[in-house]
Amino acid sequence: MNVLDITPLLSSIIGVSLLLFILFRKTGLGKDKKIRFVLAGIVFIYTFIAFDYYITINHKGNTPYFGISYLLTHLIGFLFFYFIILFTKGSIHINKWLFVVIGYTIIRWLFFLPLFKYDSLDQFMGFVQDSGYDQLLEIEYLTVSLLNILLFIFAFFRLKESPLALNLNQKQALTYKWVKLVLISFVILQLGLLISDIIGSLRIERYEAFENYEGYMKFETLLISIFFFTFAFSIMHFPVFIFTGDFEDLPKASKKKYAKSSLTDSTELFNQIYKLVEEEKLYLDFDIKLNTLSERLDKSIHHISQAINQNAKSNFPDFINSFRIEEAKKKLLASKPDTIFAISLDVGFNSKAAFYSAFKKITSQTPTEFKKSNKG
Repeated sequence: MNVLDITPLLSSIIGVSLLLFILFRKTGLGKDKKIRFVLAGIVFIYTFIAFDYYITINHKGNTPYFGISYLLTHLIGFLFFYFIILFTKGSIHINKWLFVVIGYTIIRWLFFLPLFKYDSLDQFMGFVQDSGYDQLLEIEYLTVSLLNILLFIFAFFRLKESPLALNLNQKQALTYKWVKLVLISFVILQLGLLISDIIGSLRIERYEAFENYEGYMKFETLLISIFFFTFAFSIMHFPVFIFTGDFEDLPKASKKKYAKSSLTDSTELFNQIYKLVEEEKLYLDFDIKLNTLSERLDKSIHHISQAINQNAKSNFPDFINSFRIEEAKKKLLASKPDTIFAISLDVGFNSKAAFYSAFKKITSQTPTEFKKSNKG
Protein backbone atom coordinates (compact mmCIF):
# COMPACT_ATOMS: atom_id res chain seq x y z
CA MET A 1 0.00 0.00 0.00
CA ASN A 2 1.34 3.46 -0.92
CA VAL A 3 0.31 6.92 0.20
CA LEU A 4 -2.05 7.41 -2.73
CA ASP A 5 -4.11 4.37 -1.68
CA ILE A 6 -5.30 6.09 1.48
CA THR A 7 -5.39 9.64 0.10
CA PRO A 8 -9.20 9.93 -0.38
CA LEU A 9 -9.90 8.70 3.16
CA LEU A 10 -7.11 10.85 4.60
CA SER A 11 -8.42 13.88 2.68
CA SER A 12 -11.90 13.26 4.08
CA ILE A 13 -10.53 13.23 7.63
CA ILE A 14 -8.48 16.37 6.97
CA GLY A 15 -11.59 18.02 5.52
CA VAL A 16 -13.67 17.30 8.61
CA SER A 17 -10.85 18.63 10.80
CA LEU A 18 -10.66 21.80 8.72
CA LEU A 19 -14.41 22.30 9.01
CA LEU A 20 -14.19 22.14 12.79
CA PHE A 21 -11.14 24.44 12.75
CA ILE A 22 -12.94 27.04 10.60
CA LEU A 23 -16.27 26.93 12.41
CA PHE A 24 -15.02 26.93 15.99
CA ARG A 25 -11.74 28.85 15.97
CA LYS A 26 -12.75 32.30 17.17
CA THR A 27 -10.05 34.45 15.62
CA GLY A 28 -8.85 35.26 12.14
CA LEU A 29 -12.00 35.92 10.12
CA GLY A 30 -13.55 38.82 12.01
CA LYS A 31 -17.11 39.38 13.18
CA ASP A 32 -18.88 38.59 9.90
CA LYS A 33 -20.04 35.00 10.28
CA LYS A 34 -20.79 34.74 6.56
CA ILE A 35 -17.04 34.62 5.83
CA ARG A 36 -16.66 31.62 8.11
CA PHE A 37 -19.68 29.80 6.68
CA VAL A 38 -18.68 30.39 3.04
CA LEU A 39 -15.15 29.07 3.64
CA ALA A 40 -16.65 26.11 5.50
CA GLY A 41 -18.95 25.51 2.53
CA ILE A 42 -15.99 25.30 0.14
CA VAL A 43 -14.14 22.88 2.40
CA PHE A 44 -17.31 20.81 2.81
CA ILE A 45 -17.62 20.36 -0.97
CA TYR A 46 -14.03 19.18 -1.25
CA THR A 47 -14.50 16.89 1.76
CA PHE A 48 -17.60 15.46 0.10
CA ILE A 49 -15.66 14.93 -3.13
CA ALA A 50 -12.87 13.12 -1.28
CA PHE A 51 -15.36 10.87 0.54
CA ASP A 52 -17.18 10.19 -2.74
CA TYR A 53 -13.87 9.13 -4.29
CA TYR A 54 -13.13 6.90 -1.28
CA ILE A 55 -16.51 5.11 -1.57
CA THR A 56 -16.14 4.75 -5.34
CA ILE A 57 -12.60 3.30 -5.07
CA ASN A 58 -13.46 1.09 -2.12
CA HIS A 59 -16.37 -0.50 -4.03
CA LYS A 60 -14.53 -0.52 -7.37
CA GLY A 61 -17.20 1.74 -8.82
CA ASN A 62 -20.01 -0.70 -8.02
CA THR A 63 -22.24 1.80 -6.23
CA PRO A 64 -25.18 3.85 -7.56
CA TYR A 65 -23.81 6.88 -5.69
CA PHE A 66 -20.51 7.16 -7.56
CA GLY A 67 -19.65 10.68 -8.70
CA ILE A 68 -22.58 12.33 -6.92
CA SER A 69 -20.22 15.02 -5.57
CA TYR A 70 -19.52 16.19 -9.13
CA LEU A 71 -22.94 17.85 -9.10
CA LEU A 72 -21.51 20.41 -6.65
CA THR A 73 -18.14 21.16 -8.22
CA HIS A 74 -19.41 24.17 -10.17
CA LEU A 75 -20.14 25.91 -6.85
CA ILE A 76 -16.49 25.97 -5.78
CA GLY A 77 -15.40 28.88 -7.96
CA PHE A 78 -18.45 30.98 -7.09
CA LEU A 79 -18.06 30.33 -3.37
CA PHE A 80 -14.34 31.03 -3.40
CA PHE A 81 -14.78 34.33 -5.24
CA TYR A 82 -17.55 35.30 -2.81
CA PHE A 83 -15.30 34.37 0.12
CA ILE A 84 -12.54 36.71 -1.12
CA ILE A 85 -15.13 39.47 -1.62
CA LEU A 86 -16.29 39.08 1.98
CA PHE A 87 -12.75 38.73 3.34
CA THR A 88 -11.55 41.92 1.63
CA LYS A 89 -14.79 43.75 2.44
CA GLY A 90 -15.63 44.24 -1.24
CA SER A 91 -19.11 44.55 -2.70
CA ILE A 92 -21.05 42.29 -5.02
CA HIS A 93 -24.54 42.18 -6.51
CA ILE A 94 -25.51 39.08 -4.56
CA ASN A 95 -29.02 38.79 -6.05
CA LYS A 96 -27.64 38.70 -9.60
CA TRP A 97 -25.02 36.15 -8.60
CA LEU A 98 -27.64 33.96 -6.91
CA PHE A 99 -29.78 34.06 -10.03
CA VAL A 100 -26.83 32.96 -12.19
CA VAL A 101 -25.67 30.24 -9.76
CA ILE A 102 -29.13 28.76 -9.23
CA GLY A 103 -29.87 28.83 -12.95
CA TYR A 104 -26.55 27.18 -13.79
CA THR A 105 -27.09 24.55 -11.10
CA ILE A 106 -30.51 23.63 -12.48
CA ILE A 107 -29.12 23.32 -16.02
CA ARG A 108 -26.29 21.04 -14.86
CA TRP A 109 -28.58 18.81 -12.82
CA LEU A 110 -31.01 18.47 -15.71
CA PHE A 111 -28.07 17.53 -17.96
CA PHE A 112 -27.09 14.67 -15.62
CA LEU A 113 -30.63 13.55 -14.78
CA PRO A 114 -30.79 10.83 -17.50
CA LEU A 115 -27.55 9.33 -16.13
CA PHE A 116 -28.83 8.64 -12.61
CA LYS A 117 -30.33 5.28 -13.62
CA TYR A 118 -26.93 3.53 -13.81
CA ASP A 119 -25.90 1.53 -10.74
CA SER A 120 -22.16 1.36 -11.30
CA LEU A 121 -19.28 3.18 -12.90
CA ASP A 122 -18.85 0.37 -15.45
CA GLN A 123 -22.47 0.67 -16.62
CA PHE A 124 -22.12 4.42 -16.83
CA MET A 125 -18.88 4.26 -18.81
CA GLY A 126 -20.35 1.65 -21.14
CA PHE A 127 -23.30 3.90 -21.91
CA VAL A 128 -21.02 6.90 -22.42
CA GLN A 129 -18.86 5.10 -24.96
CA ASP A 130 -21.71 3.42 -26.83
CA SER A 131 -23.94 6.48 -27.06
CA GLY A 132 -21.33 9.09 -27.94
CA TYR A 133 -22.26 10.96 -24.75
CA ASP A 134 -18.59 11.21 -23.86
CA GLN A 135 -18.08 14.29 -26.02
CA LEU A 136 -20.90 16.12 -24.27
CA LEU A 137 -19.50 15.11 -20.90
CA GLU A 138 -16.07 16.35 -21.89
CA ILE A 139 -17.47 19.70 -22.96
CA GLU A 140 -19.44 19.95 -19.70
CA TYR A 141 -16.36 19.10 -17.64
CA LEU A 142 -14.19 21.61 -19.51
CA THR A 143 -16.85 24.31 -19.05
CA VAL A 144 -17.06 23.75 -15.30
CA SER A 145 -13.27 23.55 -14.91
CA LEU A 146 -12.58 26.70 -16.93
CA LEU A 147 -15.28 28.62 -15.08
CA ASN A 148 -13.84 27.62 -11.71
CA ILE A 149 -10.33 28.52 -12.85
CA LEU A 150 -11.48 31.94 -14.08
CA LEU A 151 -13.25 32.64 -10.79
CA PHE A 152 -10.13 31.63 -8.86
CA ILE A 153 -8.09 34.02 -11.02
CA PHE A 154 -10.61 36.83 -10.39
CA ALA A 155 -10.42 36.03 -6.67
CA PHE A 156 -6.63 36.27 -6.76
CA PHE A 157 -6.68 39.69 -8.42
CA ARG A 158 -9.41 40.91 -6.07
CA LEU A 159 -7.25 39.87 -3.10
CA LYS A 160 -4.15 41.38 -4.67
CA GLU A 161 -5.76 44.72 -5.54
CA SER A 162 -7.90 45.25 -2.43
CA PRO A 163 -6.67 48.22 -0.39
CA LEU A 164 -5.31 47.52 3.07
CA ALA A 165 -6.35 49.52 6.10
CA LEU A 166 -2.86 49.58 7.59
CA ASN A 167 0.75 49.04 6.68
CA LEU A 168 1.77 45.46 7.36
CA ASN A 169 4.56 44.49 9.68
CA GLN A 170 7.14 41.96 8.52
CA LYS A 171 5.21 38.92 9.78
CA GLN A 172 1.89 40.10 8.33
CA ALA A 173 3.48 40.95 4.99
CA LEU A 174 5.03 37.48 4.82
CA THR A 175 1.68 35.81 5.57
CA TYR A 176 -0.05 37.99 2.97
CA LYS A 177 2.49 37.01 0.31
CA TRP A 178 2.14 33.38 1.31
CA VAL A 179 -1.67 33.45 0.96
CA LYS A 180 -1.38 34.95 -2.51
CA LEU A 181 1.28 32.42 -3.48
CA VAL A 182 -0.88 29.51 -2.29
CA LEU A 183 -3.85 30.85 -4.24
CA ILE A 184 -1.96 31.29 -7.51
CA SER A 185 -0.39 27.86 -7.00
CA PHE A 186 -3.85 26.36 -6.82
CA VAL A 187 -4.81 28.07 -10.07
CA ILE A 188 -1.75 26.51 -11.69
CA LEU A 189 -2.70 23.16 -10.14
CA GLN A 190 -6.21 23.36 -11.57
CA LEU A 191 -4.83 24.24 -14.99
CA GLY A 192 -2.46 21.27 -14.76
CA LEU A 193 -5.30 18.89 -13.90
CA LEU A 194 -7.38 20.29 -16.73
CA ILE A 195 -4.56 19.87 -19.27
CA SER A 196 -3.95 16.35 -18.00
CA ASP A 197 -7.61 15.51 -18.52
CA ILE A 198 -7.60 16.96 -22.04
CA ILE A 199 -4.56 14.85 -22.93
CA GLY A 200 -6.20 11.81 -21.33
CA SER A 201 -9.39 12.33 -23.32
CA LEU A 202 -7.40 11.85 -26.53
CA ARG A 203 -6.58 8.28 -25.54
CA ILE A 204 -9.14 5.73 -26.69
CA GLU A 205 -8.60 3.50 -23.69
CA ARG A 206 -9.30 6.24 -21.16
CA TYR A 207 -12.52 4.71 -19.86
CA GLU A 208 -11.67 1.05 -20.54
CA ALA A 209 -10.05 0.40 -17.17
CA PHE A 210 -11.29 1.46 -13.76
CA GLU A 211 -7.66 1.81 -12.65
CA ASN A 212 -7.21 4.91 -14.85
CA TYR A 213 -10.06 6.70 -13.12
CA GLU A 214 -8.97 5.39 -9.72
CA GLY A 215 -5.46 6.83 -10.11
CA TYR A 216 -6.90 10.20 -11.12
CA MET A 217 -9.14 10.32 -8.02
CA LYS A 218 -6.27 9.48 -5.67
CA PHE A 219 -3.90 12.05 -7.18
CA GLU A 220 -6.46 14.85 -7.29
CA THR A 221 -7.54 14.41 -3.67
CA LEU A 222 -3.90 14.44 -2.51
CA LEU A 223 -3.17 17.77 -4.19
CA ILE A 224 -6.44 19.42 -3.18
CA SER A 225 -6.16 18.33 0.47
CA ILE A 226 -2.67 19.85 0.64
CA PHE A 227 -3.94 23.10 -0.86
CA PHE A 228 -6.94 23.53 1.41
CA PHE A 229 -5.09 22.65 4.58
CA THR A 230 -2.40 25.22 3.69
CA PHE A 231 -4.83 27.91 2.53
CA ALA A 232 -7.31 27.59 5.41
CA PHE A 233 -4.53 27.58 8.02
CA SER A 234 -2.87 30.62 6.41
CA ILE A 235 -6.05 32.65 5.91
CA MET A 236 -7.08 32.09 9.53
CA HIS A 237 -3.79 33.65 10.60
CA PHE A 238 -4.19 36.73 8.41
CA PRO A 239 -6.88 38.71 10.26
CA VAL A 240 -9.59 40.44 8.27
CA PHE A 241 -8.85 43.50 10.44
CA ILE A 242 -6.04 44.27 8.01
CA PHE A 243 -8.62 44.94 5.29
CA THR A 244 -11.37 46.50 7.42
CA GLY A 245 -9.50 48.40 10.10
CA ASP A 246 -12.59 47.68 12.20
CA PHE A 247 -11.95 47.33 15.92
CA GLU A 248 -14.66 44.67 16.11
CA ASP A 249 -12.70 42.49 13.67
CA LEU A 250 -9.69 42.26 15.96
CA PRO A 251 -8.92 38.90 17.55
CA LYS A 252 -10.66 38.66 20.92
CA ALA A 253 -7.39 38.66 22.85
CA SER A 254 -6.31 41.95 21.25
CA LYS A 255 -9.72 43.54 21.63
CA LYS A 256 -9.89 42.55 25.28
CA LYS A 257 -6.42 43.97 25.86
CA TYR A 258 -7.33 47.38 24.42
CA ALA A 259 -10.77 47.41 25.99
CA LYS A 260 -9.02 47.50 29.36
CA SER A 261 -6.65 50.24 28.25
CA SER A 262 -6.70 53.93 29.04
CA LEU A 263 -9.15 54.62 26.20
CA THR A 264 -12.27 54.48 28.34
CA ASP A 265 -13.97 57.29 26.39
CA SER A 266 -13.14 57.39 22.70
CA THR A 267 -15.17 60.51 21.90
CA GLU A 268 -12.32 62.98 22.36
CA LEU A 269 -9.96 60.91 20.22
CA PHE A 270 -12.61 60.57 17.51
CA ASN A 271 -13.06 64.35 17.42
CA GLN A 272 -9.31 64.72 16.91
CA ILE A 273 -9.40 62.15 14.11
CA TYR A 274 -12.35 63.81 12.41
CA LYS A 275 -10.78 67.27 12.61
CA LEU A 276 -7.44 66.03 11.25
CA VAL A 277 -8.97 64.16 8.31
CA GLU A 278 -11.38 66.97 7.40
CA GLU A 279 -9.12 70.02 7.81
CA GLU A 280 -6.06 68.53 6.15
CA LYS A 281 -8.12 66.57 3.61
CA LEU A 282 -6.17 63.42 4.29
CA TYR A 283 -8.93 61.45 2.53
CA LEU A 284 -7.64 62.72 -0.82
CA ASP A 285 -4.65 60.40 -0.42
CA PHE A 286 -5.76 57.09 -1.93
CA ASP A 287 -3.12 55.26 0.15
CA ILE A 288 -4.18 56.61 3.53
CA LYS A 289 -4.06 53.96 6.27
CA LEU A 290 -4.67 53.67 9.98
CA ASN A 291 -0.92 54.03 10.46
CA THR A 292 -1.15 57.57 9.01
CA LEU A 293 -3.59 58.71 11.70
CA SER A 294 -1.75 56.75 14.38
CA GLU A 295 1.52 58.53 13.64
CA ARG A 296 -0.04 61.98 13.30
CA LEU A 297 -1.96 61.73 16.60
CA ASP A 298 0.61 59.61 18.42
CA LYS A 299 -2.01 57.01 19.30
CA SER A 300 -2.07 53.25 18.79
CA ILE A 301 -3.61 51.86 15.62
CA HIS A 302 -6.11 49.88 17.65
CA HIS A 303 -7.21 52.97 19.59
CA ILE A 304 -7.73 54.87 16.33
CA SER A 305 -9.81 51.99 15.00
CA GLN A 306 -11.76 51.72 18.25
CA ALA A 307 -12.62 55.44 18.24
CA ILE A 308 -13.85 55.34 14.63
CA ASN A 309 -15.80 52.13 15.14
CA GLN A 310 -17.53 53.31 18.32
CA ASN A 311 -18.34 56.87 17.21
CA ALA A 312 -18.80 56.74 13.44
CA LYS A 313 -20.39 53.27 13.63
CA SER A 314 -18.31 52.21 10.63
CA ASN A 315 -14.95 50.73 9.82
CA PHE A 316 -11.92 52.75 8.73
CA PRO A 317 -12.35 52.47 4.91
CA ASP A 318 -16.03 53.45 5.10
CA PHE A 319 -15.19 56.36 7.41
CA ILE A 320 -12.61 57.72 4.96
CA ASN A 321 -14.88 57.07 1.97
CA SER A 322 -17.65 59.14 3.56
CA PHE A 323 -15.42 62.22 3.24
CA ARG A 324 -14.52 61.31 -0.33
CA ILE A 325 -18.14 60.88 -1.36
CA GLU A 326 -19.11 64.27 0.11
CA GLU A 327 -16.30 65.84 -1.89
CA ALA A 328 -17.40 63.94 -4.99
CA LYS A 329 -20.99 65.17 -4.62
CA LYS A 330 -19.80 68.79 -4.87
CA LYS A 331 -17.81 68.01 -7.99
CA LEU A 332 -20.66 66.07 -9.61
CA LEU A 333 -23.03 69.02 -9.13
CA ALA A 334 -20.60 71.62 -10.52
CA SER A 335 -21.78 73.60 -13.55
CA LYS A 336 -19.17 71.90 -15.73
CA PRO A 337 -18.27 68.66 -13.95
CA ASP A 338 -15.32 66.52 -14.93
CA THR A 339 -15.81 62.94 -16.02
CA ILE A 340 -16.80 60.50 -13.30
CA PHE A 341 -13.45 58.75 -13.65
CA ALA A 342 -11.56 62.03 -13.18
CA ILE A 343 -13.66 62.90 -10.14
CA SER A 344 -13.05 59.47 -8.61
CA LEU A 345 -9.29 60.04 -8.84
CA ASP A 346 -9.56 63.62 -7.57
CA VAL A 347 -11.34 62.61 -4.37
CA GLY A 348 -8.92 59.81 -3.45
CA PHE A 349 -10.12 56.59 -5.12
CA ASN A 350 -7.63 54.58 -7.12
CA SER A 351 -10.23 53.14 -9.51
CA LYS A 352 -13.61 53.96 -10.99
CA ALA A 353 -15.00 50.63 -9.76
CA ALA A 354 -14.05 51.39 -6.15
CA PHE A 355 -15.66 54.83 -6.47
CA TYR A 356 -18.92 53.41 -7.83
CA SER A 357 -19.02 50.77 -5.12
CA ALA A 358 -18.44 53.24 -2.28
CA PHE A 359 -20.83 55.84 -3.72
CA LYS A 360 -23.59 53.25 -4.05
CA LYS A 361 -22.96 51.93 -0.55
CA ILE A 362 -23.11 55.35 1.10
CA THR A 363 -25.81 57.09 -0.95
CA SER A 364 -27.81 54.11 -2.32
CA GLN A 365 -27.36 55.72 -5.74
CA THR A 366 -24.81 55.54 -8.51
CA PRO A 367 -22.97 58.79 -9.33
CA THR A 368 -25.03 59.11 -12.51
CA GLU A 369 -28.29 58.62 -10.63
CA PHE A 370 -27.19 61.20 -8.07
CA LYS A 371 -26.50 63.77 -10.80
CA LYS A 372 -29.89 63.19 -12.43
CA SER A 373 -31.82 63.36 -9.15
CA ASN A 374 -30.16 66.65 -8.17
CA LYS A 375 -30.48 68.53 -11.46
CA GLY A 376 -32.08 71.93 -11.14
